[in-house]
Amino acid sequence: MIDENAFGLLIAYLSIEDDEYAGEREDFVIRYKAFSAVLRARLRNQPPSASARAIELGHAFYVELIEGDNECELIAWLRATRAELSELGYLTAGILTYGSSWYTVAEPHPAVTDFDTSKLINASGPSEPLRRALCADAASRGDEDSGAAGWGPGLYLDVEAVEALGRKPKNQPTILRSGGAEYFRAGS
Repeated sequence: MIDENAFGLLIAYLSIEDDEYAGEREDFVIRYKAFSAVLRARLRNQPPSASARAIELGHAFYVELIEGDNECELIAWLRATRAELSELGYLTAGILTYGSSWYTVAEPHPAVTDFDTSKLINASGPSEPLRRALCADAASRGDEDSGAAGWGPGLYLDVEAVEALGRKPKNQPTILRSGGAEYFRAGS
């Protein structure tokens, strides 16, 4: 296994459960498939990197690329993806993260192991960007039962990712914390 610095991009469908329970099963299936189709088309037609690895998580898509492999401006890619989904009425969180990612060149993911009664799908090696993205996704949702408000829909940038891109926020942002990382909102 080798260790590389990597960027992670997560696009989460925040209102997925609301959409699921709001109508008929067929309507939800159509809506979910349209969400998935938009992201698949973006990855096929305008990938952030030719070597990007993407995982469809059901409620979100996660894309990871090695630092220096990006072929476009990552923040702009997230903004454009969210804008396209917003035009179709989806509430989303776009999250940019950064950190160490381990992968094995000889054993590409995903790898599927069949255990007779269950299957193990190994979609990623240890990935700090993925872990951070999932923590930020959870923070964007909040918790109705406890009354904890989530961050809500928006574009969230990991401070370390912004620094790795050589950028700085225009103003002093309000820092949001989740999973040991610091983020700021860069748009609703």
